[in-house]
Amino acid sequence: MANLKIQSAEDLMSVYQTAHPDEAYFAFTELYNRYSQRVFNFIQSKIRNQADAEDVMQKVFIKIHESKHQYKSKFKFEQWVFVIARSQVLDFFRAQKRYNERIKKVEITEVGSIESDLSIFNKLDESQRELLELKYIDDLSYQEISKLVNKSEVSLRKSLSRMISGLKQGVVL
Repeated sequence: MANLKIQSAEDLMSVYQTAHPDEAYFAFTELYNRYSQRVFNFIQSKIRNQADAEDVMQKVFIKIHESKHQYKSKFKFEQWVFVIARSQVLDFFRAQKRYNERIKKVEITEVGSIESDLSIFNKLDESQRELLELKYIDDLSYQEISKLVNKSEVSLRKSLSRMISGLKQGVVL
């Protein structure tokens, strides 16, 4: 695979699109080695946070992989990569904006009700709080929770459903 080093990026992309998986892997690796630092520098100049820039760069190369069949060799590979990078940066900022808007909404609408929500939550007994924590904080499945608390899945589902309905209505069952 030494000849990959001298091939153009467009030729490497063609190999990546059509070759045997082993050859495609080497072609993609060579493309990554050639462009990853430049793409990262571009992304980091826009985002300024290294961890976020690394995440976005990873998404760029995932997108290249997912979209490899859409690449046309009549276009320069480098331009195509930077169009993808720019799109991923824009997607990142859109997602950040939506996240910040949701946080503001929660802050505005929920501040007044947090104390009442906490007082209702505090009225739950220890076993009810534990069930809620296992399901919604620890993100365990009903099957996993049922084994931990020695209840059937059906009984557990009913208990949680009733508890949540009660909490929505401001009533502790």
